[in-house]
Amino acid sequence: MRRDELERYLGKRVEVTIFDRTVCKGYLHKTGEDQFKRDPNLYWKKNLYFVTAEKESMFSNSCLFRTSHVKSIKEIII
Repeated sequence: MRRDELERYLGKRVEVTIFDRTVCKGYLHKTGEDQFKRDPNLYWKKNLYFVTAEKESMFSNSCLFRTSHVKSIKEIII
């Protein structure tokens, strides 16, 4: 998947399938966002993505992944 395609979903509730068939559900974020300044694992690394359970949550509920790891993504509309 290309970076610009994936970044269209930033901040939205999504279901991401990674190359090893792991499915992550939650709000898509990118490392380096200001709200994650206190967590070096989510702030200093570049060009990685993760999902959180809640929109304003400070904790990741998935592993970090690259755009090349994403097999498919779809938005979950509540």
